[in-house]
Amino acid sequence: MLKFLIKIFIKDKDNVQNNKVRESYGLLTAIIGIVSNLFLVGLKVTIGILINSLAVIADGFNNLSDTISSVVSLVSFKISNKPPDKDHPFGHGRIEHISALVVSFLILLVSYEILKQSIGNILNPETLEFNPLLIGFLVLSVFIKIWQMLVNKRIGKQINSETLIATGIDSRNDALITSGMIIAIIISFFFKINIDGYISLIIGLFILYSGFTIGKDVISTLLGKPIKKEDADRIKAAVLKYDGILGVHDLISHTYGPTYSMVSIHAEVAEYVSIEISHELIDKIEREVGEELGLFLVIHMDPVIMSDERLDKLKEVVNEVLTNFDREISSHDFRLVDGQDQINFIFDLELPINFDEEIKTTIEEKLIEEIKKVDLRYNLVVNMDYSYIS
Repeated sequence: MLKFLIKIFIKDKDNVQNNKVRESYGLLTAIIGIVSNLFLVGLKVTIGILINSLAVIADGFNNLSDTISSVVSLVSFKISNKPPDKDHPFGHGRIEHISALVVSFLILLVSYEILKQSIGNILNPETLEFNPLLIGFLVLSVFIKIWQMLVNKRIGKQINSETLIATGIDSRNDALITSGMIIAIIISFFFKINIDGYISLIIGLFILYSGFTIGKDVISTLLGKPIKKEDADRIKAAVLKYDGILGVHDLISHTYGPTYSMVSIHAEVAEYVSIEISHELIDKIEREVGEELGLFLVIHMDPVIMSDERLDKLKEVVNEVLTNFDREISSHDFRLVDGQDQINFIFDLELPINFDEEIKTTIEEKLIEEIKKVDLRYNLVVNMDYSYIS
Protein backbone atom coordinates (compact mmCIF):
# COMPACT_ATOMS: atom_id res chain seq x y z
CA MET A 1 0.00 0.00 0.00
CA LEU A 2 2.84 2.39 0.84
CA LYS A 3 4.45 1.87 -2.57
CA PHE A 4 1.09 2.64 -4.18
CA LEU A 5 0.70 5.90 -2.19
CA ILE A 6 4.29 6.96 -2.98
CA LYS A 7 3.76 6.29 -6.69
CA ILE A 8 0.59 8.42 -6.75
CA PHE A 9 1.56 11.37 -4.55
CA ILE A 10 5.35 11.79 -4.94
CA LYS A 11 6.90 12.83 -8.23
CA ASP A 12 10.58 12.02 -8.81
CA LYS A 13 10.38 9.74 -5.75
CA ASP A 14 14.00 8.56 -5.96
CA ASN A 15 15.51 12.05 -5.79
CA VAL A 16 15.38 12.27 -1.96
CA GLN A 17 18.14 14.91 -1.81
CA ASN A 18 15.73 17.37 -3.45
CA ASN A 19 13.98 19.47 -0.79
CA LYS A 20 10.64 19.40 -2.61
CA VAL A 21 10.70 15.60 -2.90
CA ARG A 22 11.73 15.32 0.74
CA GLU A 23 8.89 17.62 1.77
CA SER A 24 6.42 15.48 -0.19
CA TYR A 25 7.59 12.35 1.66
CA GLY A 26 7.23 14.14 4.99
CA LEU A 27 3.75 15.43 4.21
CA LEU A 28 2.57 12.01 3.02
CA THR A 29 3.85 10.35 6.19
CA ALA A 30 2.28 13.02 8.39
CA ILE A 31 -1.12 12.66 6.69
CA ILE A 32 -0.98 8.87 7.05
CA GLY A 33 -0.21 9.36 10.74
CA ILE A 34 -3.02 11.87 11.30
CA VAL A 35 -5.71 9.78 9.61
CA SER A 36 -4.73 6.42 11.12
CA ASN A 37 -4.16 7.81 14.63
CA LEU A 38 -7.50 9.66 14.69
CA PHE A 39 -9.16 6.37 13.76
CA LEU A 40 -7.33 4.64 16.62
CA VAL A 41 -8.25 7.39 19.10
CA GLY A 42 -11.96 6.96 18.40
CA LEU A 43 -11.69 3.17 18.38
CA LYS A 44 -9.74 2.80 21.65
CA VAL A 45 -11.58 5.43 23.66
CA THR A 46 -14.90 3.85 22.66
CA ILE A 47 -13.67 0.35 23.53
CA GLY A 48 -12.17 1.59 26.81
CA ILE A 49 -15.50 3.12 27.88
CA LEU A 50 -17.48 0.01 26.86
CA ILE A 51 -15.26 -2.44 28.75
CA ASN A 52 -14.46 0.01 31.58
CA SER A 53 -10.68 -0.12 30.98
CA LEU A 54 -8.55 2.87 31.94
CA ALA A 55 -5.56 1.24 30.21
CA VAL A 56 -7.35 1.18 26.84
CA ILE A 57 -8.59 4.77 27.27
CA ALA A 58 -5.04 5.84 28.23
CA ASP A 59 -3.66 4.18 25.11
CA GLY A 60 -6.29 6.01 23.07
CA PHE A 61 -5.10 9.36 24.42
CA ASN A 62 -1.55 8.27 23.66
CA ASN A 63 -2.68 7.93 20.02
CA LEU A 64 -4.12 11.44 20.29
CA SER A 65 -0.64 12.69 21.19
CA ASP A 66 0.62 10.76 18.15
CA THR A 67 -1.92 12.65 16.02
CA ILE A 68 -0.66 15.98 17.38
CA SER A 69 2.89 14.82 16.67
CA SER A 70 1.95 14.14 13.04
CA VAL A 71 0.44 17.64 12.76
CA VAL A 72 3.65 19.15 14.17
CA SER A 73 5.69 17.09 11.67
CA LEU A 74 3.49 18.27 8.79
CA VAL A 75 4.01 21.92 9.73
CA SER A 76 7.75 21.46 10.28
CA PHE A 77 8.28 19.86 6.85
CA LYS A 78 6.56 22.84 5.24
CA ILE A 79 8.65 25.38 7.17
CA SER A 80 11.96 23.52 6.80
CA ASN A 81 11.69 23.72 3.02
CA LYS A 82 11.60 27.53 3.01
CA PRO A 83 14.64 29.00 1.26
CA PRO A 84 17.33 30.93 3.18
CA ASP A 85 16.60 34.55 4.01
CA LYS A 86 18.47 37.48 5.57
CA ASP A 87 17.61 36.32 9.10
CA HIS A 88 18.39 32.63 8.42
CA PRO A 89 21.18 32.41 5.81
CA PHE A 90 21.61 28.67 6.41
CA GLY A 91 17.96 27.87 5.74
CA HIS A 92 15.23 26.57 8.04
CA GLY A 93 16.12 22.87 8.23
CA ARG A 94 16.65 22.88 12.00
CA ILE A 95 12.91 23.45 12.49
CA GLU A 96 12.58 19.67 12.10
CA HIS A 97 14.72 19.17 15.21
CA ILE A 98 12.65 21.72 17.09
CA SER A 99 9.43 19.97 16.04
CA ALA A 100 10.81 16.67 17.32
CA LEU A 101 11.54 18.40 20.63
CA VAL A 102 7.93 19.64 20.77
CA VAL A 103 6.74 16.09 20.11
CA SER A 104 8.87 14.80 23.00
CA PHE A 105 7.29 17.37 25.37
CA LEU A 106 3.80 16.31 24.27
CA ILE A 107 4.68 12.68 24.90
CA LEU A 108 6.02 13.53 28.38
CA LEU A 109 2.81 15.43 29.18
CA VAL A 110 0.64 12.48 28.16
CA SER A 111 2.79 10.10 30.22
CA TYR A 112 2.32 12.29 33.31
CA GLU A 113 -1.48 12.20 33.00
CA ILE A 114 -1.51 8.43 32.41
CA LEU A 115 0.76 7.74 35.39
CA LYS A 116 -1.39 9.91 37.65
CA GLN A 117 -4.61 8.14 36.62
CA SER A 118 -2.94 4.71 36.82
CA ILE A 119 -2.05 5.16 40.48
CA GLY A 120 -5.67 6.11 41.23
CA ASN A 121 -6.89 3.03 39.38
CA ILE A 122 -4.52 0.75 41.31
CA LEU A 123 -5.80 2.15 44.60
CA ASN A 124 -9.45 1.95 43.48
CA PRO A 125 -9.76 -0.75 40.78
CA GLU A 126 -12.94 -1.17 38.73
CA THR A 127 -14.40 -4.30 37.13
CA LEU A 128 -13.43 -4.92 33.50
CA GLU A 129 -15.93 -6.09 30.89
CA PHE A 130 -14.84 -8.77 28.38
CA ASN A 131 -16.08 -8.59 24.78
CA PRO A 132 -14.41 -10.77 22.10
CA LEU A 133 -15.48 -8.40 19.30
CA LEU A 134 -13.88 -5.42 21.02
CA ILE A 135 -10.73 -7.44 21.68
CA GLY A 136 -10.65 -8.12 17.93
CA PHE A 137 -10.68 -4.38 17.26
CA LEU A 138 -7.72 -3.93 19.63
CA VAL A 139 -5.83 -6.61 17.68
CA LEU A 140 -6.60 -4.62 14.53
CA SER A 141 -5.12 -1.51 16.16
CA VAL A 142 -1.90 -3.45 16.86
CA PHE A 143 -1.54 -4.23 13.15
CA ILE A 144 -2.21 -0.57 12.27
CA LYS A 145 0.57 0.51 14.64
CA ILE A 146 2.97 -2.02 13.15
CA TRP A 147 2.15 -0.62 9.70
CA GLN A 148 2.77 2.93 10.99
CA MET A 149 6.11 1.79 12.38
CA LEU A 150 7.19 0.33 9.03
CA VAL A 151 6.05 3.46 7.13
CA ASN A 152 7.88 5.89 9.45
CA LYS A 153 11.00 3.74 9.67
CA ARG A 154 11.30 3.26 5.91
CA ILE A 155 10.63 6.87 4.91
CA GLY A 156 12.59 8.24 7.88
CA LYS A 157 15.71 6.38 6.78
CA GLN A 158 15.09 7.21 3.12
CA ILE A 159 14.96 10.98 3.71
CA ASN A 160 17.21 11.04 6.83
CA SER A 161 14.52 12.38 9.19
CA GLU A 162 15.14 11.96 12.93
CA THR A 163 11.53 12.97 13.58
CA LEU A 164 10.06 10.17 11.46
CA ILE A 165 12.49 7.57 12.80
CA ALA A 166 11.56 8.56 16.36
CA THR A 167 7.86 8.38 15.44
CA GLY A 168 8.44 4.88 14.09
CA ILE A 169 9.98 3.83 17.42
CA ASP A 170 6.98 5.32 19.23
CA SER A 171 4.61 3.32 16.98
CA ARG A 172 6.52 0.13 17.79
CA ASN A 173 6.12 0.85 21.50
CA ASP A 174 2.39 1.47 21.01
CA ALA A 175 2.00 -1.92 19.33
CA LEU A 176 3.73 -3.63 22.26
CA ILE A 177 1.66 -1.69 24.80
CA THR A 178 -1.68 -2.53 23.17
CA SER A 179 -0.65 -6.18 22.99
CA GLY A 180 0.04 -6.06 26.72
CA MET A 181 -3.41 -4.60 27.37
CA ILE A 182 -5.09 -7.37 25.38
CA ILE A 183 -3.27 -9.91 27.53
CA ALA A 184 -4.33 -8.07 30.71
CA ILE A 185 -8.00 -8.07 29.69
CA ILE A 186 -7.88 -11.80 28.88
CA ILE A 187 -6.18 -12.53 32.23
CA SER A 188 -8.83 -10.47 34.03
CA PHE A 189 -11.63 -12.43 32.34
CA PHE A 190 -10.28 -15.95 32.86
CA PHE A 191 -8.46 -15.58 36.20
CA LYS A 192 -10.52 -12.75 37.78
CA ILE A 193 -7.34 -10.74 38.45
CA ASN A 194 -7.66 -7.02 37.66
CA ILE A 195 -4.24 -5.71 36.57
CA ASP A 196 -5.65 -2.89 34.42
CA GLY A 197 -4.13 -0.16 36.60
CA TYR A 198 -0.74 -1.84 36.59
CA ILE A 199 -0.80 -2.22 32.80
CA SER A 200 -1.72 1.46 32.38
CA LEU A 201 1.16 2.29 34.75
CA ILE A 202 3.54 0.32 32.51
CA ILE A 203 2.10 2.15 29.49
CA GLY A 204 2.77 5.48 31.18
CA LEU A 205 6.35 4.48 31.93
CA PHE A 206 6.88 3.33 28.31
CA ILE A 207 5.57 6.66 27.04
CA LEU A 208 7.72 8.55 29.57
CA TYR A 209 10.82 6.69 28.38
CA SER A 210 10.00 7.33 24.71
CA GLY A 211 9.52 11.05 25.32
CA PHE A 212 12.75 11.29 27.28
CA THR A 213 14.74 9.37 24.64
CA ILE A 214 13.43 11.45 21.75
CA GLY A 215 14.07 14.71 23.62
CA LYS A 216 17.59 13.63 24.57
CA ASP A 217 18.52 12.75 20.97
CA VAL A 218 17.11 16.01 19.59
CA ILE A 219 18.86 18.15 22.21
CA SER A 220 22.11 16.35 21.41
CA THR A 221 21.67 17.27 17.73
CA LEU A 222 20.89 20.92 18.52
CA LEU A 223 23.91 21.17 20.84
CA GLY A 224 26.12 19.90 18.01
CA LYS A 225 26.91 16.19 18.05
CA PRO A 226 29.86 14.90 15.97
CA ILE A 227 29.48 13.66 12.43
CA LYS A 228 29.14 9.88 12.05
CA LYS A 229 32.30 8.03 11.02
CA GLU A 230 30.70 6.53 7.89
CA ASP A 231 29.61 10.01 6.72
CA ALA A 232 33.07 11.46 7.43
CA ASP A 233 34.73 8.57 5.55
CA ARG A 234 32.47 9.22 2.53
CA ILE A 235 33.49 12.90 2.44
CA LYS A 236 37.18 12.07 2.84
CA ALA A 237 37.01 9.48 0.06
CA ALA A 238 35.32 11.98 -2.26
CA VAL A 239 38.15 14.49 -1.73
CA LEU A 240 40.97 11.93 -1.90
CA LYS A 241 39.89 10.61 -5.31
CA TYR A 242 41.34 13.74 -6.99
CA ASP A 243 44.88 13.57 -8.32
CA GLY A 244 47.08 15.97 -6.39
CA ILE A 245 45.45 15.41 -2.98
CA LEU A 246 47.89 13.50 -0.76
CA GLY A 247 45.85 13.27 2.42
CA VAL A 248 43.02 14.84 4.43
CA HIS A 249 42.46 15.59 8.11
CA ASP A 250 40.70 17.90 10.59
CA LEU A 251 37.19 17.33 9.22
CA ILE A 252 34.49 19.36 10.99
CA SER A 253 30.77 19.35 10.18
CA HIS A 254 28.01 21.75 11.26
CA THR A 255 24.47 20.63 10.42
CA TYR A 256 21.60 23.00 9.66
CA GLY A 257 18.93 20.35 9.21
CA PRO A 258 18.85 16.88 7.64
CA THR A 259 19.65 18.11 4.13
CA TYR A 260 22.19 20.89 4.67
CA SER A 261 25.61 20.76 6.32
CA MET A 262 28.66 23.00 6.29
CA VAL A 263 31.87 20.95 6.26
CA SER A 264 35.47 22.10 6.54
CA ILE A 265 38.46 19.85 5.91
CA HIS A 266 42.23 20.19 5.47
CA ALA A 267 43.65 18.75 2.24
CA GLU A 268 47.35 18.06 1.75
CA VAL A 269 49.07 19.01 -1.53
CA ALA A 270 52.70 18.72 -2.64
CA GLU A 271 54.75 21.79 -1.70
CA TYR A 272 56.51 21.91 -5.08
CA VAL A 273 53.23 22.42 -6.99
CA SER A 274 52.52 26.11 -7.65
CA ILE A 275 49.94 27.71 -5.36
CA GLU A 276 47.85 28.76 -8.39
CA ILE A 277 47.48 25.16 -9.58
CA SER A 278 46.75 23.81 -6.10
CA HIS A 279 44.24 26.58 -5.44
CA GLU A 280 42.46 25.84 -8.71
CA LEU A 281 42.25 22.15 -7.72
CA ILE A 282 40.86 23.01 -4.28
CA ASP A 283 38.20 25.27 -5.81
CA LYS A 284 37.17 22.48 -8.16
CA ILE A 285 36.90 19.93 -5.32
CA GLU A 286 34.85 22.30 -3.16
CA ARG A 287 32.41 22.85 -6.00
CA GLU A 288 32.12 19.27 -7.32
CA VAL A 289 32.12 17.36 -4.01
CA GLY A 290 29.78 19.93 -2.51
CA GLU A 291 27.28 19.35 -5.31
CA GLU A 292 27.77 15.56 -5.23
CA LEU A 293 27.16 15.17 -1.48
CA GLY A 294 24.86 18.15 -0.91
CA LEU A 295 27.33 20.05 1.30
CA PHE A 296 28.73 23.53 1.66
CA LEU A 297 32.38 22.42 1.56
CA VAL A 298 35.32 24.58 2.65
CA ILE A 299 38.85 23.19 2.16
CA HIS A 300 42.02 24.47 3.83
CA MET A 301 45.12 23.73 1.75
CA ASP A 302 48.17 22.26 3.55
CA PRO A 303 51.45 22.05 1.59
CA VAL A 304 53.43 18.87 2.35
CA ILE A 305 57.22 18.57 2.05
CA MET A 306 57.80 15.60 -0.26
CA SER A 307 61.57 14.99 -0.14
CA ASP A 308 63.24 15.39 3.25
CA GLU A 309 65.05 12.36 4.63
CA ARG A 310 65.19 13.81 8.15
CA LEU A 311 61.42 14.41 8.19
CA ASP A 312 60.67 10.96 6.76
CA LYS A 313 62.72 9.35 9.53
CA LEU A 314 60.94 11.34 12.22
CA LYS A 315 57.52 10.46 10.78
CA GLU A 316 58.40 6.78 11.13
CA VAL A 317 59.37 7.32 14.76
CA VAL A 318 56.11 9.17 15.51
CA ASN A 319 53.94 6.53 13.82
CA GLU A 320 55.69 3.72 15.72
CA VAL A 321 55.10 5.46 19.06
CA LEU A 322 51.44 6.18 18.29
CA THR A 323 50.76 2.57 17.27
CA ASN A 324 51.58 1.50 20.83
CA PHE A 325 48.90 3.80 22.23
CA ASP A 326 45.90 3.99 19.89
CA ARG A 327 45.67 3.24 16.17
CA GLU A 328 42.93 5.86 15.83
CA ILE A 329 45.41 8.69 16.53
CA SER A 330 46.43 10.46 13.32
CA SER A 331 49.37 12.78 12.71
CA HIS A 332 49.83 15.52 10.12
CA ASP A 333 51.42 18.90 9.25
CA PHE A 334 55.03 17.76 9.84
CA ARG A 335 57.75 20.37 9.45
CA LEU A 336 61.25 21.19 10.66
CA VAL A 337 62.55 24.63 11.63
CA ASP A 338 66.34 24.74 11.90
CA GLY A 339 67.89 26.95 14.59
CA GLN A 340 71.45 27.57 15.78
CA ASP A 341 71.32 25.29 18.84
CA GLN A 342 68.16 23.23 18.25
CA ILE A 343 65.83 21.99 15.52
CA ASN A 344 62.11 22.41 16.14
CA PHE A 345 60.15 19.35 15.04
CA ILE A 346 56.55 20.55 14.67
CA PHE A 347 53.41 18.54 13.92
CA ASP A 348 49.78 18.01 14.95
CA LEU A 349 48.03 15.00 16.47
CA GLU A 350 44.32 14.31 16.04
CA LEU A 351 43.02 12.25 18.99
CA PRO A 352 39.82 10.17 19.10
CA ILE A 353 36.92 12.08 20.63
CA ASN A 354 36.81 9.84 23.73
CA PHE A 355 40.57 9.74 24.29
CA ASP A 356 41.85 9.66 27.88
CA GLU A 357 43.18 13.13 28.76
CA GLU A 358 45.78 11.75 31.17
CA ILE A 359 47.50 9.70 28.46
CA LYS A 360 48.36 12.84 26.45
CA THR A 361 51.29 13.63 28.76
CA THR A 362 52.57 10.07 28.50
CA ILE A 363 52.45 10.21 24.69
CA GLU A 364 54.36 13.49 24.61
CA GLU A 365 57.04 12.16 26.98
CA LYS A 366 57.48 9.01 24.89
CA LEU A 367 57.72 11.05 21.66
CA ILE A 368 60.40 13.29 23.19
CA GLU A 369 62.34 10.26 24.37
CA GLU A 370 62.30 8.60 20.94
CA ILE A 371 63.14 11.65 18.80
CA LYS A 372 66.04 12.54 21.12
CA LYS A 373 67.48 9.15 20.24
CA VAL A 374 67.61 10.30 16.62
CA ASP A 375 69.27 13.65 17.40
CA LEU A 376 69.56 15.45 20.74
CA ARG A 377 69.06 18.80 19.00
CA TYR A 378 65.43 17.99 18.12
CA ASN A 379 62.88 19.96 20.13
CA LEU A 380 59.33 18.58 20.02
CA VAL A 381 56.49 21.04 19.36
CA VAL A 382 53.26 19.02 19.14
CA ASN A 383 49.70 20.30 19.08
CA MET A 384 47.07 17.76 20.22
CA ASP A 385 43.45 18.29 19.18
CA TYR A 386 40.42 16.06 19.50
CA SER A 387 38.59 14.72 16.46
CA TYR A 388 35.08 15.99 15.64
CA ILE A 389 34.06 12.55 14.32
CA SER A 390 32.08 10.12 16.46
